[in-house]
Amino acid sequence: MSTARVDILMEKGSDEALDTEFYALSGGIWLEEQGGSLLMKCYPPDAEAFLAYLRVSRLSEVRVTMVQEEERDYVALVRQHFTPVRIGSVTILPPWRKTKRKGAVLVIEPGMAFGTGRHESTKLMIRMMAHVDMGGKRVLDLGSGSAILSLYARLLGARPVVAVDNDPLAGIAAKKSCSLNRANDVLIACAGPEGIKGRFDILLANLDFDTFKTHAREIARLVDEGGYLIASGIETQHASRAALLFKPMTLVRKRRMRDWCAFLFRRGG
Repeated sequence: MSTARVDILMEKGSDEALDTEFYALSGGIWLEEQGGSLLMKCYPPDAEAFLAYLRVSRLSEVRVTMVQEEERDYVALVRQHFTPVRIGSVTILPPWRKTKRKGAVLVIEPGMAFGTGRHESTKLMIRMMAHVDMGGKRVLDLGSGSAILSLYARLLGARPVVAVDNDPLAGIAAKKSCSLNRANDVLIACAGPEGIKGRFDILLANLDFDTFKTHAREIARLVDEGGYLIASGIETQHASRAALLFKPMTLVRKRRMRDWCAFLFRRGG
């Protein structure tokens, strides 16, 4: 018996920028790295609907191929191809893997939502977070996706940690991640920046330039006096404009990885 498979060839790391609608339509997925490229093999329950979504999506520089394949053990294939990711002192694992490496470990279910640790913007956020003392600090993870940054902040001693995303499917992924990491004290909410009240010592925002440009004022007001904003998801072509969005906050540090940038701002103090 055969089944429809949609192959998507894209630049390595681009899978982190895919939205939750993609994952809802794509069905089973596994990844194969091919040099500097990533091959996503998808098994959508409705191939025509998935292809229609791909045609109107913001995906660029990808190659889409539809093939018929003999049915295989998808779970076994995912477990074969999804490998651990090491970022600084933290190792990010799928639930079925173990590691002998020293340091912190985060367990993330792949394919549920943005945030498996493979994209440069996520790596930049984790590296930037290491420069801020999070012990006992109030942390908001805005656009939390799988809650990978919330979980890392918690490992660094932050309390309380609030994970917020405006997509209900991301909230489901965040709950799964917190359960896998025995972090049920992370608060999870569905909202945009305009719907959040209060201020936080540290605001984590791995978003995109258009979102930052639209919501810069709402994002800045969420940072308490003397607090920090760590922002990533910004392509280098927008870096100079992004750095100006949060004035009069002070730019403390900037870091680049390939075509992506991250910023560390401090509010007053």
